[in-house]
Amino acid sequence: MEQGTADLQPRGVRFTILGPLSVTGGGRNGPVPLGPPKQRMLLAVLLCRPNGLVPVEMMIDALWDGGVPKTARKNVHVYISALRKLLEDVGAGGRLLSRGSGYLLMVGEGELDALRFRSLARAGREASGRGALVSASRLLKEALKLWSGPSLPELRNSRAISAEAERLDTRFIQVYEEWAEVELQLGNAREVAETIDDLMELHPQRERLRATHMNALFQLGRQTEAFAVYEEYRQFLAGEFGLGPSPVLEAQYRSMLA
Repeated sequence: MEQGTADLQPRGVRFTILGPLSVTGGGRNGPVPLGPPKQRMLLAVLLCRPNGLVPVEMMIDALWDGGVPKTARKNVHVYISALRKLLEDVGAGGRLLSRGSGYLLMVGEGELDALRFRSLARAGREASGRGALVSASRLLKEALKLWSGPSLPELRNSRAISAEAERLDTRFIQVYEEWAEVELQLGNAREVAETIDDLMELHPQRERLRATHMNALFQLGRQTEAFAVYEEYRQFLAGEFGLGPSPVLEAQYRSMLA
């Protein structure tokens, strides 16, 4: 249901969901007040599906998580009216449209950090695929810089928003992994080794992160630490899931031992 965004050029408004929800624009200094919690939730739901139709029923599910009041549909319309006024105040009037059974919020690539992130990540991946590693590194790193922490942390009491936020966070990890692998191909192992620890603590199950960390340490001549990363992961998998590392990671480990 997503529409093109090329015709929507930046007009001063900026929406952020790769971190806490925020809206800036309209000549104001700093983020604008976004209203009560459920109004902020509704804006987040719309921004997680930019330029796509969001059915009213989906909005209700996201805002109430069960125990839906009889006035839910009416309340959604009240929040929509308030959001339209807010958008008008920041120079984005006429963007929140009614379509059949739902609404869509029209935003341009340069206005929503998640759209810009997706565009940069795609361009970086394409550059890597054609062997333009320096360009790939620059594009992927530019994408990663758009993040200011976990997505929408203050709104994750909504299961629907939490699921969308986790999806965005997973994309961040994937792009970090792509960037790190490009950096290793360029011989820049030190920066990878210096930035990967926090992500491994947050995502201990991700084998690709472990493999990248092992490669970075090995390139730096820190073989003992690389082997320790493998052993820690092996013990983690055995303890949590009763499994071992994949054949691919085992082969990587054995090649380092040779």
